[in-house]
Amino acid sequence: MTDDTTQSDRGMDSPSRSNLDHITGRVIFARQENDDTPEVPLPNQPVGAGHDIKVFDARPLIGELSLDREGFSLVEHETSVADIRDPEILRTVYLEEMIPFIQKQFNASWVVARRHGMYVRSSSVVTAEGGRGAGIRGTAGMAHIDYSAVAAPMAAGAECQLQGIPIRSYSRLMVIQAWRAFSPPPQDVPLGLCDGSTLADSDIVWRKHIANNRNEPGSTFITGFARYNPAQRWYYFSQMQPNELILFKGYDSEASCNSTPPHTGIQNLDAGPNANVRESVEARFFVYFD
Repeated sequence: MTDDTTQSDRGMDSPSRSNLDHITGRVIFARQENDDTPEVPLPNQPVGAGHDIKVFDARPLIGELSLDREGFSLVEHETSVADIRDPEILRTVYLEEMIPFIQKQFNASWVVARRHGMYVRSSSVVTAEGGRGAGIRGTAGMAHIDYSAVAAPMAAGAECQLQGIPIRSYSRLMVIQAWRAFSPPPQDVPLGLCDGSTLADSDIVWRKHIANNRNEPGSTFITGFARYNPAQRWYYFSQMQPNELILFKGYDSEASCNSTPPHTGIQNLDAGPNANVRESVEARFFVYFD
């Protein structure tokens, strides 16, 4: 994350980005003292405040985006399970597909999937919460970063412990999050991501968070919730297809490349009556380098 003084150096106001198509999206941010918008109560999260913002279509920027700068990118990746919605089946088959792809994509030494960090979501489901095996969840309610700099290595170690994987020394660790839409476009609640280079340190409030109300190693960690700042620049990818994958960074031990974008489900206020219920799958991977 950066401070506000560096935002003008990031090219966010270049003509190619200023002229992008956009939607009006409603995003729930962590509420601030000076925020006069109505309060939005959410379970297991700070009190939220809804803001209607411009969310720019990042599809024309695919060739420019960097996980080390904006914090996210879009890649092509075929999957054999686009018609499956059962989380337990996906937790086996989908993760087995994804691990070698992630390892090759990042030229990593080895990759460990967070088995209970794989979620199937639908915008037709009311709540984003649920326990292990609870099935399909709702979309994320508030703009957030899943792991703090302290919590990510701890979660990685805990996952290896749970899976019986020996702990090895490494030179670098990344948390890579992968998001795929299963339903056809246009989706009513697309995934929105904040350009990490437009994020100030003061935009994030950190809170202890218990994942899925579980009590096991790695289930309690520190999550960052984003406050509204008009200097932030938010993006989504239009016309998402099942053979496309949004990759974004949840953590990077390499400080010079540590751009972690807040993200959430974006309520598309411009969606017409023919917008499809968003069905998606997301997964998290601990990516190691010798």
